[in-house]
Amino acid sequence: MPKLLVWFVALVVWLVAAAPVGADTTPLTILDPNLQVTTFVSGLNQPIGIVFIGPNDAFVLEKASGQVKRIINGVVQPIPVLDLAVNSNSERGLLSLVLHPNFPATPDVFIRWTESSTGADSTGVTDVPLLGNRVDRFIWNGSTLTLAQNLILLRARQTDNIAVPGHPGTNNANENGNHNGGVMRFGPDGKLYIFMGDQGRRGWLQNLPNGPFLTPPIVDDTFGGPQPDNAHLSGVILRLNTDGTAPSDNPFFAVGASMGGEVGANIQKIYSYGHRNGFGMAFDPLTGFLWETENADDAFAELNRVVPGMNGGWIQVAGPLSRISDFKRIETTQFGSAMQQVRYPPTRIAYTASLALSRMFMLPGATYVDPEFSWLYEVGPAGTTFVIGTAFGPEYDGTLWIGSARSFEQVGGTGGSLYRFRLTPDRLHVDVSADPRLADGVADNLFRPTKFDGTESETLIIGQGFGTTPSIEQGPDGNLYVVSITDGVIYRISRQPS
Repeated sequence: MPKLLVWFVALVVWLVAAAPVGADTTPLTILDPNLQVTTFVSGLNQPIGIVFIGPNDAFVLEKASGQVKRIINGVVQPIPVLDLAVNSNSERGLLSLVLHPNFPATPDVFIRWTESSTGADSTGVTDVPLLGNRVDRFIWNGSTLTLAQNLILLRARQTDNIAVPGHPGTNNANENGNHNGGVMRFGPDGKLYIFMGDQGRRGWLQNLPNGPFLTPPIVDDTFGGPQPDNAHLSGVILRLNTDGTAPSDNPFFAVGASMGGEVGANIQKIYSYGHRNGFGMAFDPLTGFLWETENADDAFAELNRVVPGMNGGWIQVAGPLSRISDFKRIETTQFGSAMQQVRYPPTRIAYTASLALSRMFMLPGATYVDPEFSWLYEVGPAGTTFVIGTAFGPEYDGTLWIGSARSFEQVGGTGGSLYRFRLTPDRLHVDVSADPRLADGVADNLFRPTKFDGTESETLIIGQGFGTTPSIEQGPDGNLYVVSITDGVIYRISRQPS
């Protein structure tokens, strides 16, 4: 066979082997010609996360099966290392896994998951305990994970379709299974950070000191509130020791100690509050700062740099406080004029920034912080990580990558996109110098019935067609591994060979 033909056949075989399978309904594309995307592993059942335990060795989480699988040299091992009985209705399920900072010398593995009350995998919206969102510590023995300790139990049921005594009727037509948050990270301080979505609650931690009702009884729901007892600890980033206790240097530790009881103990665990729901959280390895993505209801998806004691402003505001008129306009006139939980209608949003600020529930020492960046209309930011090193080229060192919470197939527009952000030299802010339209820190995208418009995000989008991407991780080889829950695939982004 002539050498040229041999080379051509080899090239075709390589391209076929490297071509991603089961991709989103728009072509899978990485927009920098110096980079390439290939399939790392396929055929997974709703993968939601990947965690490397060594070179060519990783755990992969499946949301609905409750299984943690092991991938060695790109091959899924036949027996899972753990199989949990999860409830995967909506955004519930097996959600996150992180390794102890001293792993494997300390073989502890921490898992966030939603427990099924049936004892088997289920999808029924009511098949969960009230406190069914768990964080547990497991021990890795080299082949299996064994339960060692529960760290915390968090709210799982949104029972807002049940009438609250003393208030007329019910408020929501159906129970919901979303807004669980779920992402966890270990910080450079060795503490465990847990993002818990707002779970539909409307109390202190959602900046409603008296809860959602205007007349007594002043409660959040049928289980009480609005103070953050165990059933109402939501819309927060928690900071815990590895045994589940609250570190004494947490921003509200002294405040909680003075209050005492269940509520005070929970306040001691809070790092920040006033958050809605999100799927992305990452520590900047160069500075130690925590960055977090937050989904909009309809207006103002956010990228936040979280500081200790931060109040993110939800539900009084989303996006910059100076743009509250846009927040109120969109939430009261478009997309059904509701913010999911109709006990607190958007008509009650303040007309002015000063009024919104005055209405916030401020724990002693709390400070309101504007997002570092936001989108006028929802674009569903999701999995988040930093790229460190020069595996992609020096121009990518220190960049922040964000995935999408909806696929192109689901919403069109920017669904399934990957975003890449550069930070300012002090790494405190987003560098928007590539597009003067972004100088105000807001991408003023346009109205679409399904949202996800890309106007003013042209310099931010680096990839398309990746589906819904709840997790992006940098591997030991310096490459990025993008988990697509809708495609059942983990994609690998790497530098094009010379």
